[in-house]
Amino acid sequence: MDKLEQSLNKSSVNNDIVLPSPHWHVIQRYKWRILVLAVFVSIFTALYLSNKSPVYRASATLLIEADQVQAVAFDSVQGLNSNRKEYYLTQFEILKSYSIAETVFDRLNLQQQPSFQKGESWKNILVGHLLEVLPSVNFFVIDDKVDSEFSENIGAGYINGVSQVGSEISREELESQKEKRVRLRQFSNSLIVTPIRKTQLVKLSFDSEDPALAALIANAVGEAYIAQDLEVKSSINKNAAHWLRKRLEDLRESLDVSESRLQVYRKEQNIIDLQDRSGRGLTGLVSNELEQTSHQLIEAKNEVNQLRSIVRAVNEYGVKNIDKLESIPEITSHPVIQNIKNLKVKAKLKVSELSQIYGRKHPDLIAAKSELYTVNKHLTIQISKLVTGLGRDLKMKQSNVAALKREYKKIQREFQDVIGKDNEYQKLVRDVESNRKLFNTFLERSKETALTSDFNAAVARFTDRAHTPNKPITLSTKILVIIAFVLTIILHITYLLVKEYFTDNFNSVGDIETKLALPVLGVLPKIGRKRNQDLDLHYFFDEKGRKFSESIRTLRTSFLLAQGQRINQVIGIISSQPNEGKSTTAINMAFSLAQIEKTILIDADMRKPSLAKNFNIPKDKPGLAQLITGEANITDCITVDKVSGAHIMACGPTPKNAQELLSSKRFKQLLESLKQSYDRIVIDTPPIQAVSDALIISLHTDAIIYVIKSEATRVRLVQNGVRRLAKVDANLVGIVMNHVNTDGVSGSDYYYGYYSDDEYAEKPAK
Repeated sequence: MDKLEQSLNKSSVNNDIVLPSPHWHVIQRYKWRILVLAVFVSIFTALYLSNKSPVYRASATLLIEADQVQAVAFDSVQGLNSNRKEYYLTQFEILKSYSIAETVFDRLNLQQQPSFQKGESWKNILVGHLLEVLPSVNFFVIDDKVDSEFSENIGAGYINGVSQVGSEISREELESQKEKRVRLRQFSNSLIVTPIRKTQLVKLSFDSEDPALAALIANAVGEAYIAQDLEVKSSINKNAAHWLRKRLEDLRESLDVSESRLQVYRKEQNIIDLQDRSGRGLTGLVSNELEQTSHQLIEAKNEVNQLRSIVRAVNEYGVKNIDKLESIPEITSHPVIQNIKNLKVKAKLKVSELSQIYGRKHPDLIAAKSELYTVNKHLTIQISKLVTGLGRDLKMKQSNVAALKREYKKIQREFQDVIGKDNEYQKLVRDVESNRKLFNTFLERSKETALTSDFNAAVARFTDRAHTPNKPITLSTKILVIIAFVLTIILHITYLLVKEYFTDNFNSVGDIETKLALPVLGVLPKIGRKRNQDLDLHYFFDEKGRKFSESIRTLRTSFLLAQGQRINQVIGIISSQPNEGKSTTAINMAFSLAQIEKTILIDADMRKPSLAKNFNIPKDKPGLAQLITGEANITDCITVDKVSGAHIMACGPTPKNAQELLSSKRFKQLLESLKQSYDRIVIDTPPIQAVSDALIISLHTDAIIYVIKSEATRVRLVQNGVRRLAKVDANLVGIVMNHVNTDGVSGSDYYYGYYSDDEYAEKPAK
C-alpha cells in the first residue's frame, strides 16, 4: 500500500486540484477524429484557395514635413500645429480617408479594372450593413453666431468643398453611388498606411492581384494626398484674403467715424490735450490748481491760529505790561524787537564799563545812561505798536482765509465738470486707438496673406516611389494547406487537453489510470431504462443483458487474475458517494462468483441497507446486525437466491450503533466463521465519504474494489477515498468504472472486445 499512496500523491497536489501532465492517451483516444478534422479543413482550404489569385504588394514612402517651407517668415492662416503628435496621426488618417480613395479611384478609372469588378467578401458585406444600420452623426456644426460671410466662404469652400444644392437623385444614381461605395470600401481595405517608428516617414502599401496596378495606386495615393493638401491650403488662403479685405473696409469706416466724433467733441468743449508730468491731461491741470489752493488755505489758517494765540496772551497780560509782553515768543522773535534788544544789551554793557571807570557825574557815564534810557523807551514804543498791529493783522488774515475758502470751492466745482468732460474725452480717444490698432493689424495681415496666397509648400514628399513587385506576398496553396493541416491538429489537440485539464470527473479508463495510477478491473455499460426505474435484479441472467453480463464476467476474471497467488476471500465493494452503482456491482459480482464458487453477499451498509428490498426479504427478518449482537443464529440470517445460487445476508432491522457493531470482535469472528463455509464473501459497504464504516470494514477484508460512476464521480472525492484506504493499509486491487456510455466507443482500445461482438459473449444459461 506504500506504493499505492506514493502514486496517488504524484497525481494530486495539496489543495486537491489535479494538474495533469500532457496526456498521450487523449491523443490516442481521439486520433482518428483529429486526423479526419485536419483532412477536412485542408480540403476546404485547398478548395477555397483554388479560386484565389496571388496578391502583390507595392509600397511607396512619404516624408511628412514637420516644418512647412515658407517664402517669407509670416504666420500661416491654418491652425494646425505640426509639432504635436496629433498632427502626424491626423495626416495618417487623411491618407486612409475616403476622399483620397475617391480621388485616386476616379483619376485611375479603377471602376473598369478587373480586380475591382469582383464580388465583395462576406466580411466587407457584413461591415457595410452594420455601417448602414448605425445612425449617422453630424460632427461638424457651424455656429449661427459666426459671421455669415466667413461661414459661406470657409464652410462651402473648405469643409464641403463645393456648395451643396438640394436636388432629387434617381434610383439609377443611388445604385451607382452604392456600388461605388462598395468599391471604395474594397479599395480602403487593400490600402495599408504604416508609420515608421521614431521618424517622419510613412509607408503607403497597396495589395492587388495586378502588380503594376498595385505600384500605380500606391504612388497615386501619395500624389493625391499632396495635391489635396495644396488645394486645401490655396482655398483657405484665398477665402481668408477675401474675408480680410471685407473686414478691412468695415474697420476703416469705423476708424473714420471714431476720429470724427473725437474732433467734434474737442471743438464743442474747447479741449486742448495738455498733459501734466504724470500724464493726467485735463484733470491734471485743475488738480494742480486745487492742490495749490489747498496748501495756501492751510497756511493761512495756521497764521490766523498763531495770531489768535498772541492776541489772547496780550489781552491776558495787558497792553502796558511791557515786561510780560517781552516774554511772549512771537513778540520777542520780531526782527525790530530783536534789533532794539541788541542795542539795549550794548547800552547796558557800556554803562557798566563806564561805571567802573568814572563817577556818577562824569559826562560820559551820564551820556551812556541817557542812551540806555532812550533805547528802553524806543523798545516800549515798538512793542506797543506791535501789539496795536496784531488786531489788524488778525482781521486781515481771517479775510484771506475766507477768500481762499471761496476760491477752493470754486475750483472743486470746476474739477467735477472737468472730470466728466475728461471721461468722455478719454472714451472717445480709446475708441479711436482700438479701431486704429485693429485696422493696422488687419491691414498688415491682409498684405501678408495677399503676398503669400500664391505660394504653398507641400505637406509631404516622396522619398521612395513604388515599383512593380516581382513576388506575391501570399504563400503558395501547397504551403497554406500544410499550415492549415498542422494548425488544425495543434488546435484540436490543445482543445482536447484543455478540456481534459478542466474536467473534474472520469470520462474514460485513461482518466483513471492517469489521475489515480490504479488498474481498472472492469467497465460496466450504461443500461437504458426509464427514469427512476431500478435495474432488474437478475438482469445478469436476462437475454437482453448479454453485454452487461459479459462485462461482469470480465470484472470477475480481472479480479481473480489480479490476486495472483493470494486468495482474496473477503471482498469489499466501496464507492465515494451513494447512487454510484456500488450495490448493483456488489450484487452482480456475487452472482458471477456464485457461478463458479460458493459465495455469500453481505449487506454491511447498516445506515441505508438495500439488499433486503432488492431480494424481497422481510424487514423483520434478522440479519448481520442481529447476528453480531447474538440475537439470532446464522441460519436464520441467510437467504438463498434461487436464480443465482448465491447466499444473501441482509442487514436486518437497522441498528442505532452501526459503527460499534462493525468495530466489535464478534464481527471479525463472524467473518472468520463464514470463511470456513464460503469460498467468497462479498460485502456491500457504506460510501466511504459519508461515514467511516467502510474503513472499519476494510480492516477485515482481503481485497477492496472501488466503484466509480462515469462522468459523475468527482476526481477529488475518489483521490480522498483512496488516500484514506491507503492509510489503513487496505488492499485496493482496482477500480470498476460503472455507467459507461458505450455508444460510439466500440472502436476504442479498451472497450474493443467487450461490446463490439455480441457472438463472443457468453449466453446465459436457461
